[in-house]
Amino acid sequence: MAIECLVLGAGQEVGKSCVVVTINGKKIMFDCGMHMGYLDHRRYPDFSLISKSGDFNNALSCIIITHFHLDHIGALPYFTEVCGYNGPIYMTYPTKALAPLMLEDYRKVMVDRRGEAEQFSSEHITECMKKVTAVDLKQTVLVDRDFLIRAYYAGHVLGAAMFYAKVGDAAIVYTGDYNMTPDRHLGAAQIDRLQLDLVITESTYATTFRDSKYAREREFLEAVHKCVASGGKVLIPTFALGRAQELCMLLDDYWERMNLKAPIYFAAGLTIQANLYYKVLINWTSQKVKSTAATRNAFDFKNVHSFDRSMINAPGPCVLFATPGMISGGFSLEVFKQWAPCGQNLITLPGYCVAGTVGHRLMSAKTPAKINVDENTQIDVRCQIHQLSFSPHTDAKGIMDLVKFLSPKHVILVHGEKPKMALLKKGIESDLGIPCYYPANNETVCIPSTLYVKADASREFLKSSLSPNFKFLNTSSRADIDLILNARTESFVQVCDDRVAEGVLTMQKNQHPKIVHQNELMVMVGGENHEVQFACCCPVRVSDDCKDNLTQTQIHQTIRKNITSLYYEFYVSDKPHFFSLKDKQLSTFSFKIMATEPPNMISSDPTRVPLLSRREDTGGGARQSSLAVLLGRLTGGRGGGASMLVRETAARELDERRADWGYSKPVVALDMMWNLGFVIVSVVILSCTFDESPNVPIRIWVCGYALQCVVHVVLVWLEYRRRNSQGENDNEENGEEGNGVLGIGNQSSVAKRCETVNTMASLLWWIVGFYWIVSGGDILLQNAPSLYWLAVAFLAFDVFFAVFCVALACLIGVALCCCLPCIIAVLYAVGQEGASEADLKVLPKYRFHICKDEEKPSVGAGKMVPIETSSGYLANERILLPEDAECCICLSLYEDETELHALPCNHHFHSTCIVKWLKMNATCPLCKYNILKGNEQV
Repeated sequence: MAIECLVLGAGQEVGKSCVVVTINGKKIMFDCGMHMGYLDHRRYPDFSLISKSGDFNNALSCIIITHFHLDHIGALPYFTEVCGYNGPIYMTYPTKALAPLMLEDYRKVMVDRRGEAEQFSSEHITECMKKVTAVDLKQTVLVDRDFLIRAYYAGHVLGAAMFYAKVGDAAIVYTGDYNMTPDRHLGAAQIDRLQLDLVITESTYATTFRDSKYAREREFLEAVHKCVASGGKVLIPTFALGRAQELCMLLDDYWERMNLKAPIYFAAGLTIQANLYYKVLINWTSQKVKSTAATRNAFDFKNVHSFDRSMINAPGPCVLFATPGMISGGFSLEVFKQWAPCGQNLITLPGYCVAGTVGHRLMSAKTPAKINVDENTQIDVRCQIHQLSFSPHTDAKGIMDLVKFLSPKHVILVHGEKPKMALLKKGIESDLGIPCYYPANNETVCIPSTLYVKADASREFLKSSLSPNFKFLNTSSRADIDLILNARTESFVQVCDDRVAEGVLTMQKNQHPKIVHQNELMVMVGGENHEVQFACCCPVRVSDDCKDNLTQTQIHQTIRKNITSLYYEFYVSDKPHFFSLKDKQLSTFSFKIMATEPPNMISSDPTRVPLLSRREDTGGGARQSSLAVLLGRLTGGRGGGASMLVRETAARELDERRADWGYSKPVVALDMMWNLGFVIVSVVILSCTFDESPNVPIRIWVCGYALQCVVHVVLVWLEYRRRNSQGENDNEENGEEGNGVLGIGNQSSVAKRCETVNTMASLLWWIVGFYWIVSGGDILLQNAPSLYWLAVAFLAFDVFFAVFCVALACLIGVALCCCLPCIIAVLYAVGQEGASEADLKVLPKYRFHICKDEEKPSVGAGKMVPIETSSGYLANERILLPEDAECCICLSLYEDETELHALPCNHHFHSTCIVKWLKMNATCPLCKYNILKGNEQV
């Protein structure tokens, strides 16, 4: 079903907010305001568009009021008591408390003082408020079984809220007025990230980007101070709630700091009463105000006093806050008539003024000017006019930030001026890609809504989704084969776990939709499964030596199991393949050859899948870590098997992270500052030691040392810029893991090579400096003490740094050789994502049994007998070769009856070892397969 949005007010204008939204049969009225600039029928929304018969109780499901400003609540008593609506009304607790004050003050101004026809009475206001249900922030209210609403903090004024409404599967947010930046007494708007079909947002400042709040405050205070210092009076027309409190806090603090004596006045009545509510409802204010409430209430103003009408023409300077804002009538208009003709006085307009008000005319006119207050009154305005936005509305950036955060499917703009709304609409659609609308008053916008279909799931489908469904995908292209062979890489296969691909949605007549397993579907439709298999044969030639020493059956078994070192030859040729088993390194492996596409390497024995080990090569295209190479040589090369692979992985990780840390912003900054410090010290000492006469050319050595420091800084900066500009493609880790096949990720940059040369030159220069210091002896110390001790300090620092680096390298090497599990655990735990108990329960579990058949020791060292896991999954039995029957984490052989775990990549470990490992880091320690993400971590 579509969501229908009928804009009764604030459509391409500011004022009279009223939007009626129909969602899945529920009709909601958001706000019920009046227009402050009109006195005719345009003052109120056209309620007849809701129901031609006037039966509003059946037409509307509820009314939601966002805050107490008259342009959002001014028509509510008229709609409920005059038009006859008796349904539910929702607003926050502060809005319910303060709305009667605003409505009654407006009624007095318009009826008692201006003599207009009464639209609603005091009794109407009281009866209207009895129908209101107050809600708290983030309180979920069930209007009926399928309809819920929730309020979120909006800033703007005390108690202002955004409202989230959800009917069935469709959901919207109506923002009302909100502020995305905190002020002195209220915090910024806050809302959860929601799945929304529509956001209806205000756009008062659709194209305005405000400058610094402190700059605006400073400009305002300077204008007020200048006026009162020259003996003038300052009129600040503002609404009694919100802006008045913020500006009073600002002026009260400024008066205290500047020790000013000019009085600050509040117009008596509503504003004084409003301050009392602020004190009571202090929990709805900003965190700063709440934190200081115990010692001093922020709304107890020391320099602000009540104002009496008799003081309007009293001599002397003063500052007066008068209501209403925009000088639309009331006491602010009365004071304006008295003070406007005087050139010493100042009228400050701190916010937006609606068209048709005196404030709007003042903002548009140039002083001096003549302003028509009404049909019979014209004011000669000679006072200063100062306009500065202290509006509690968000600006264009705030609107864009909110829409981007919520990311709804559609946006509707209200409460703004048409030209500005058009520009904002264009920005939302171009920058965020979200359809946007800005309807005029009495127009309807229809947008599609979300509709979900609830479906049941069969037991077999759920069981198949929980059980692993491993697949091996070829990740290499034919174009990369030559480079792959040169690099001798083994990363041809990617393992994936596609657990939910077997589900089929079925819909039968008079039954609920149901998701079943594909095997169940064949039973439901009465069909049979059909499988088609293809094979491509390849001739193999066996050497005469093998024919003489092996039987025909043994040859077949050997060919079937032992082709690991030869799969490169099969991979690149479309012709028949001939090879000899003599002098070949053998390992269990099965293969499949296709005519046009590279073969998918699929293991027949799951215990040995060398292609799954994502190991870096030892030559050619991708250069191995120097630390890994050194460790491999110390422990006997690559013959250590999988345990050696874990050690090499640790060495590579340490080397990669060292490179990352070495060129991180803090380390680079510290390195550059330290070396530049040496340069500065050298320049200062050399400039202050012209009178010293060393007997050796120590000045030349100091200059050379400083020059090397400068060269080092330049090279480090160039390398840092290169790494940052190239991003992920030139990152060392991605270079080894992702681009190592192509041999492009590990090539040293020119800056790195020059840095190596500079380091060697520094070593030679250090020896020269040491020789000159020793040969200079006591004569150098007596004739040039400053240069002597400067050179000694430089030499000593270099010795200290070299010793530190050697000690650190020794510590890392000893740790890798002696306490590998601890080092690996710490290395992988930092910044990694661990697995939960639920993730570990689905892993296949086995019990290891040592092979008892002494006659065939080559069959294997033992077998892994599957054990049923808690999730009901039972794996297949597996045979282990002697060299595979060890855990690569604790480096110990499997004992009889030991419990083992296998990962989706087919690597196996002791249950206790791998569980501890995966809780810290959810990746295989051999191939980095991530059991949470279902891919290799790169």
